[in-house]
Amino acid sequence: MSELREALKTDLKEMFGPRVSFSRTERKLYGHDIAAIPSLIKPLLGRTTPEAVVQPASEAELVALVKWASRHRIPLTPRGKASSGYGGAVPVRGGVVVDFYRLQAVKKIDAAAQTATVEPGIVFERLDRELARQGLMLKLYPSSYPWLPLEDGWRRAAQASGHSSRAGSGTTLSGCDW
Repeated sequence: MSELREALKTDLKEMFGPRVSFSRTERKLYGHDIAAIPSLIKPLLGRTTPEAVVQPASEAELVALVKWASRHRIPLTPRGKASSGYGGAVPVRGGVVVDFYRLQAVKKIDAAAQTATVEPGIVFERLDRELARQGLMLKLYPSSYPWLPLEDGWRRAAQASGHSSRAGSGTTLSGCDW
């Protein structure tokens, strides 16, 4: 993807103010995950530097961003803390990286249904503390538990382990909706 036109940059500035960055250095930092892209793979991916990085602070901002990106055919790459070494947070089509850092709320816990509605930037440890207050617990405990956001970890861990985040037992949390 070529660089964003000035009009599109202006849109992002109006939507996110100081929470959008076009800085070359910052964009370069968001162009990979926790690990460097192996030299044998890098040529296959091409340029992985996004055109912008945004930090939505609400669901409404996130919805507005997705609608804007869809209207202008701009690729979006979701990012928790980019703790994966498998390229899940790498913007292989350029576009905009959506950093979920500011979206960390627990919106609702339904102990009877064993479900939680959370924002994608919440980390495992914080959610686990909130669940414990209601006698619930997480089924997954990655080694990066204190700082790993669910957006990065739950999806990856559930897929890699063969355990479904929708199938729990006993007092295990059975799913998340974000």
